[in-house]
Amino acid sequence: MLATVAGVAALAAAFTFVPWLHAHGLYLRDAVRIDGQWWRLATAMWVHLDVRHYLSDVAATAGLLLLAGRVARVREMLAVLVICGWVVQVALVRMPEVGWYGGLSGATHGLAMWAALRLLQASGWSRLIGLVTCVIVLVKVWVEQSWLAAVIFDPSWGFDVVRSAHAVGAVAGLACWLLQEWWEARGRREE
Repeated sequence: MLATVAGVAALAAAFTFVPWLHAHGLYLRDAVRIDGQWWRLATAMWVHLDVRHYLSDVAATAGLLLLAGRVARVREMLAVLVICGWVVQVALVRMPEVGWYGGLSGATHGLAMWAALRLLQASGWSRLIGLVTCVIVLVKVWVEQSWLAAVIFDPSWGFDVVRSAHAVGAVAGLACWLLQEWWEARGRREE
């Protein structure tokens, strides 16, 4: 598990602090839609705008990976993180008000929702942790009200926060959980 966390941190560090990777990894709407630089849909989640942004996203993602490790395998967690990141990027292409994006926060909201639902299915403290995590994600997405404004300048960060990425990520995490539940139920019926 620690190797997974270190890998996520290292990949994000490379795209954040290596100038060429940062410049070619960040989601830029015109670069994707006009210039056909579709790889940015896979790389933007790893790019961060500064050290504080990097540390915040990596710490949240690491904490969720460690928490979800109580009830899930590493490959499941990484798959959910990456899928949610892709879904967020594809959704952003359809939002003209989002000209650029970088960071793990959208994917992390998806991982948080998926992990919360997985933990809710466990027993004891894991169930309580799942409930609290689920409530936190839902309340945060509700308070941000990204459906009213996809992008909001946040003076505490010093840059625009793409709140719609958080909502899309949370919905993607729910979808991953539903798909996984369907797949596992299908497998049980076939046995």
